[in-house]
Amino acid sequence: MNETFNAREDIPARRRALETHNLYSSSEAMGGRRRTTRGRAALEQARLIMLVMINVAQLWILAATVEAVLGHNYRELWLLVIASGVCWLITLSIVLWWRPASHRYTSSGYLREKQR
Repeated sequence: MNETFNAREDIPARRRALETHNLYSSSEAMGGRRRTTRGRAALEQARLIMLVMINVAQLWILAATVEAVLGHNYRELWLLVIASGVCWLITLSIVLWWRPASHRYTSSGYLREKQR
């Protein structure tokens, strides 16, 4: 009797799990997020750490700029503006262009077969 009860309960549960899995497994339902492997997660963490370090440098440059303006040292401003621009370009390149390569492409550029 216990086996029949479990078998009957298991079928709707499996159907519900399959519906839920299909509903939330698409990339649009997850807000464009992909499942990340350990390597991709480490790469994203490295990018985040680099962005934080550049933001700290930008804050230091901003503090030096305010100090230079309050001290009427206008000759130092050009160097600080250039340094801030370089930090901005590095941040822009990290955000826009440093993307992980696809696992499907080989080093020669050919597509690999999808492993199932």
